[in-house]
Formats: sequence, structure tokens, C-alpha cells
Amino acid sequence: MKTEQGKDIEQYLSTGELMGTLSISRSTVNRMVQRGLPHVWVGAVRRFPVDQVIEWLKQAPVHA
Repeated sequence: MKTEQGKDIEQYLSTGELMGTLSISRSTVNRMVQRGLPHVWVGAVRRFPVDQVIEWLKQAPVHA
């Protein structure tokens, strides 16, 4: 996403938004975080940077 000045703005998803986007449960999100899924804390709320999550998912090994 770009601002009016043409600068990139990082987009972030909440845990609920990530769950809905990927159709996964909260426990799956927590396991992915333990395996290195990029996230940041904003106060007491965890947010997931969209671009970094996409790259992580592309490189993450598949677990059965």
C-alpha cells in the first residue's frame, strides 16, 4: 500500500484477521508463531505484517 507521497505502508493483520484469511485456528496461529511466524506486539495486541507473513509461508516447511 502506498501513501499519497508514494511511500510504502506496511499492512498488518490481527490474529483474528490472520485466522480468517488463512482459514486456520488460533492454536495453529500460536504454533506458527512458535516456529517463527513474523509478528510484532502493539501494546498487548499481536499484529502480523502481511508481506513478511507471505514470505514466511512461502519458505516454511509443510508439517502434516
